[in-house]
Amino acid sequence: MNRVFTIGAIIAAFALSAAAQDWYKERDERFRGEQWRAHLFMHVRTDLEHVWSGRAANQERERLQKTEGELSKMQGDLDQGRWDNGILNDVIDSIRKSSDDQRLAPRDRDVLADDLRRLKEFQDQHNRGH
Repeated sequence: MNRVFTIGAIIAAFALSAAAQDWYKERDERFRGEQWRAHLFMHVRTDLEHVWSGRAANQERERLQKTEGELSKMQGDLDQGRWDNGILNDVIDSIRKSSDDQRLAPRDRDVLADDLRRLKEFQDQHNRGH
């Protein structure tokens, strides 16, 4: 019975690892070309949810939920041609905290650091154009 449990645990770990690899590959696909720009805030929200899923402590979960809400608002505003630099600054600060969190796997910190870079670049381009 113990052997069956061990084999099952190994298979489950392999399946989870394969699913995670698929997520990273899917993320890379989402950011190919320039299409991602129109949906940047939703893509970042998806990354944030994936990276922190089941890992955040209560206080951190509150910060992340606020950030996810701000990202949704920013996406809705962007879709309507509105812009709020103050909210984006709050989002950038929150993503920075997450990207520096040593409890996350290096690959997940890299994902969030990439999101942070994209958000700043998007903000800079928008602010120069207006």
